[in-house]
Amino acid sequence: MSADSQAEVDVWKHLADMVHEKHPNITVTFESTAFQSYYDKLNTQAASNSLPCIAGLQAQRVPDVGKLFKDLKPLYEKDTSFSLASYEESITKGLTQDGKQLAVPYDLGPYVLYYNKDMFDAAGIPAPKPGWTKDEFLAAAKALTNDGKYGYAADGTPDMWLPYVLSIGGDYLKDGEPDLTNDKVVEGFSFVTGLATDEKVAPVVPATGTANWPADQFRNGNAAMYIDGPWQLINAKKNVDFTLGLATVPAFDGKSVTTMSGTGFGVTAACEHPEEAWKAVSVIIGKDAQEYIANAGRGFPAYTEAQELWYSTASVDGAKEAIDAALETVDVYETAPKWNRLSALLQQYAVEAFSGSKSPRDVLTQVQQQVSQ
Repeated sequence: MSADSQAEVDVWKHLADMVHEKHPNITVTFESTAFQSYYDKLNTQAASNSLPCIAGLQAQRVPDVGKLFKDLKPLYEKDTSFSLASYEESITKGLTQDGKQLAVPYDLGPYVLYYNKDMFDAAGIPAPKPGWTKDEFLAAAKALTNDGKYGYAADGTPDMWLPYVLSIGGDYLKDGEPDLTNDKVVEGFSFVTGLATDEKVAPVVPATGTANWPADQFRNGNAAMYIDGPWQLINAKKNVDFTLGLATVPAFDGKSVTTMSGTGFGVTAACEHPEEAWKAVSVIIGKDAQEYIANAGRGFPAYTEAQELWYSTASVDGAKEAIDAALETVDVYETAPKWNRLSALLQQYAVEAFSGSKSPRDVLTQVQQQVSQ
């Protein structure tokens, strides 16, 4: 499973212990890898025939690594204690491929705006609310940029700027393939890179392309806002000494559309003990585990009955209002084959767009050409 902090590792280890507690003859040994390299590791393990029996699968990675997972339907159809209908339909569908249910989700969530409420209060600016506009966002970002601090932080990973493309009416796929060079995609990408090059309200992205760099800028107090998913709440709460808030991505002409993501657990195709693996999966995505995840703040539960618990334990300003509002217009975030590579290329080459050394259109064209080869 991927994990980017000790807090996440602790959650996954607890779930592994829950399996052994319910099924003493089954032991789950938890292994973690940082999200940025997790899916490369899965492919490497598959090539060396060393895949574990159980692995995490994000919906956006299904086109790239879905073939490494078994269809769970024959396994859970024999399990009378399990019902797929107990989980959010949008994300269960996102974890299918060619009619096969490759994983059962433990979380989902729209990408929302994290903000530093203390910085807003110090600047005398009202905290953002669902429906706030592009102009209000820009005014706030400018007011919050001073003394070496910035109003916003972003990098070139698609999660950071696709909500802006969608909010201005763009689409990044055409006939199931990446379409990065159409005018709306260029406009949305240019809006975000322009926050660094033109508006000067976001820092220039470092050439090293460090993973989770915008999150680090936010948590270190260097930027007042950034975009991320609800699953990062646990890391944020563990690592900040200011008051957190959540809001929606700013609206363009009254329209705010964000992407969503979600991850589940599946049984790998190479597993020699699929029945036992399913028993373990049924525990770590089951009701008790989902309530534990909700209490830990690890993610917005895909198990619908646990969602209210997440809201009550999250205790973050604007969380329910922001997520409820975002889910009303959310895009399910379909992806195409090679999405993992596309994301890596965008993170690498977008550095030039954020520095102003290359135009946003030229960067997108360069990535489009490489993923089309």
